[in-house]
Amino acid sequence: MSPQQFAQAVRREIEDDGGDIVMIDGIRGYQISIQGDQQDLTRKLHALCRYLTNMGVTVILVDESSTLMEEFSATDSGVSYLADNILFLRHIEYGGELRKVAGVLKKRTSDFERSLRELEITENGLEVGDPLTGLRGILSGTPEWTDDASTEG
Repeated sequence: MSPQQFAQAVRREIEDDGGDIVMIDGIRGYQISIQGDQQDLTRKLHALCRYLTNMGVTVILVDESSTLMEEFSATDSGVSYLADNILFLRHIEYGGELRKVAGVLKKRTSDFERSLRELEITENGLEVGDPLTGLRGILSGTPEWTDDASTEG
């Protein structure tokens, strides 16, 4: 479906059926579907998000990173300015295991907790751990204990 057809389908859902949440799971997939460049993506995504926000709709954009454990960036697609809130999930290698860390990068209308926390997907759902204190380099993907943490215990 073209970007115009997609936008029309979303508008129809919102206006006719009263939808109140729209999630685009894969900004990269959306960009491929519009067969355009970065400017096309930004312009069309901005217009759709502006419409949805004006209609009181919650918009969730998912943007995956092209790297697993290298340089950290908020988004690969450069559309973070559209977001009121940015949450991230980061994979790290720690103690010979692949682990997940979650955090908040942006919350436009108020302050937010700045700690990073381990996130586990279990048979009971998501479990968010205590703040990861005493570690540095978490966002690089290879965290290390700080000198202060080694004396804690």
